[in-house]
Amino acid sequence: MKIADGIYAYIWRGFFENNCNMFYFSEPLNMLIDPGLRHHLDLRFEGMKNDGLDPEDVKHVLNTHSHPDHFEGSLYFQEKGASISMHKDEIDFINTVGEDFFAMLGKKFPTIKFDEILQEGKWKVGDTEFEIYHTPGHSPGSICLYWPEKKTLVSGDLIFKESVGRVDIPGGDGAKLKESIEIIETLDIEILLPGHMGYVSGKKDVIRNFDTIRYYLNMM
Repeated sequence: MKIADGIYAYIWRGFFENNCNMFYFSEPLNMLIDPGLRHHLDLRFEGMKNDGLDPEDVKHVLNTHSHPDHFEGSLYFQEKGASISMHKDEIDFINTVGEDFFAMLGKKFPTIKFDEILQEGKWKVGDTEFEIYHTPGHSPGSICLYWPEKKTLVSGDLIFKESVGRVDIPGGDGAKLKESIEIIETLDIEILLPGHMGYVSGKKDVIRNFDTIRYYLNMM
């Protein structure tokens, strides 16, 4: 589904298995964010094709974090020659607990070579400049990706529509989650693309969503 010029969202609506939302920034970036579970990629590809996009054009895969429902499908794209990127702290985390964590969820741990090891700060892809924010809380190396030109934030599992990411799993930290949200809240956002649930469009609705999240956090 096209959200804005060059921005596509593939919202996971299945109730039979947990999987993440997938996002795609089209030409000239050809960047896919959080491919999700590998065995559901065919559904995502069907959606892309319906939008006139070719999954074979994917050149870059960005992972907001390493949980299987976001990360597992990256191996497919690596096999197709796409570059794979993730934050350095999340790579350290997955190299420490990844195999056990995947096994706990009944998944086989994919051996992935990271072509780009990300850190917080400006990140240029071709002629497009993004900003990477290290946002621990849901996992140690979670990131949010901000596209200033489009006022668009990909938030991973930091925040959702009227909710926040879990912290009761390995690597979760409630205090860090709150700190990360306080930083992200200061950005000028008109399109919020979270890892689960629906997306939020329009500055007023994004602000309203942060107000709801703040209320929720104060109740924790």
